[in-house]
Amino acid sequence: RGSGLLLGIVLPEPLAPQARQAAQDAGFLVNVPAPDVVRLMPPLIIGDAEVDTLLRALPGILDSAYGDGRSGE
Repeated sequence: RGSGLLLGIVLPEPLAPQARQAAQDAGFLVNVPAPDVVRLMPPLIIGDAEVDTLLRALPGILDSAYGDGRSGE
């Protein structure tokens, strides 16, 4: 869900604090308005390269938040 450049990623479990830490460890600043929501608030001048960098990093960030539990499936 989102509005303008604000984007909230709703997680199926309340792991947003872990996702925030993983994002910070990867060099991204995000905040957590709810236990299951990670909010992205990029600057209005964000470029395509920065968006691509985040999109490439996002799966790894979420895997870290979930403890990479899916790797054993």
